[in-house]
Amino acid sequence: MPNEAGAKHINSEVPKDGMTEDDVKLLLGRWLERGGWEVSIAAGREPGPDILARQGSRSWTIEVKGSGSRPQMPTNYFLSALGQILQRMSEDKARYSVAFPDMPQYRRLWARLPGEAKKRTGVTALFVGASGEIYEVR
Repeated sequence: MPNEAGAKHINSEVPKDGMTEDDVKLLLGRWLERGGWEVSIAAGREPGPDILARQGSRSWTIEVKGSGSRPQMPTNYFLSALGQILQRMSEDKARYSVAFPDMPQYRRLWARLPGEAKKRTGVTALFVGASGEIYEVR
């Protein structure tokens, strides 16, 4: 699976009206399936993790957010995704990630999160381009 730790690419193809949470889920689901993961995606506002992927005994829980329709929404969504993923961290060996459209604002928010917090939790960020490219950043 590609790991673009520290990737600098900012996708310029995100539609002007943004990507919905469901857009991001669909693209991530396809990417995970191509990587050999069995994927369960929560539709709409269904409770539970947005994406739960399994590959043999391995699991990967991913909380997903969309672009939002107002400028302040990505900041609120970012903080919400972090809180949700922390509450789902119940398996010692599982992977945990937050996923967002590949937008400069989300990249800046992730970059501002202290490295020690990322290291201690092991949470990664997945940035999803409108064409389906995925960048995982630690």
